[in-house]
Amino acid sequence: MDDHEIKRLGQKRDLGPHAFEDHMPEHIHTLLAAEDHSNDLPNVIPKLAQLLHHDKKVAVAYLCYQGVVQIHKLPDEGPHFCGYRNLQMICLSLATNTSVSIKAEVQQDLGRKLTVLGLQDRIEAAWDRGFNPHGRIQTGGIRGARKHIGSSEAEALLLSMGVECTGSAFTGSTAWSDLLNFVEKYFNPSPTDFSSGQQANVHITDRPPLFLQRPQHSITIVGIERLASGKRRLFVFDPAWKPPATMRKAQLDDADLKGWRRKYVFGMYRKGERYLRKWNEFEVVSVQCTNDTA
Repeated sequence: MDDHEIKRLGQKRDLGPHAFEDHMPEHIHTLLAAEDHSNDLPNVIPKLAQLLHHDKKVAVAYLCYQGVVQIHKLPDEGPHFCGYRNLQMICLSLATNTSVSIKAEVQQDLGRKLTVLGLQDRIEAAWDRGFNPHGRIQTGGIRGARKHIGSSEAEALLLSMGVECTGSAFTGSTAWSDLLNFVEKYFNPSPTDFSSGQQANVHITDRPPLFLQRPQHSITIVGIERLASGKRRLFVFDPAWKPPATMRKAQLDDADLKGWRRKYVFGMYRKGERYLRKWNEFEVVSVQCTNDTA
């Protein structure tokens, strides 16, 4: 693992099929310019916690700050803007999280949902100010195009806004387990005895979500669980899909908390070892909290 430098996973292919595009089609630009909050869903974390409390296989689980909003892509935008959607989720979560030290004017700014086009402008401005300027060289510029962005651009944007964050890279045959170790320590910095076999302990923490880049896609990590068997699974918001209907309810009912309904919902949010073993490189951007030790 390298805590000091993150790069672009792969080469031009990781910019997506439009790596050499200068201007996206006008209809997509118009769609993104008119974006509202119709693809937002708040209050997902408390519902995940409620579901976890009813899963006897879970020994312990840690979830991120409950103010995070799940955001998914718009129906006709295509599979090109997941990096931006993950950035939107992280930025909105920072607007109300008092565990992160941010200037009041920046926090107020983050509270307004930044559009994809707005994020492009801010990333370009971050490069101009010297934050990860290699990103412009690698991408050829992103303003007005459908080029994919990743952890380097996420880190540049956050640093340019005065948000302290760190990029970490995991490579090789143990990348998947190194990632899980990192996430588990991030959400639970204190050592925990996982062998007690007691009823599931579900903790909603004050930690911001994590930006996770794997080859050709990025997602937002919002938690981790450890089963009684010792296996671990991530909880993620993947902007490529809409949240299940159950999570759109104002309140969960008894039928949602058991059987196939609970299993279906978990299937949309859980990413286990089998999924992570498919890749041998990951990059994570983590936001520093005020109570983090040096």
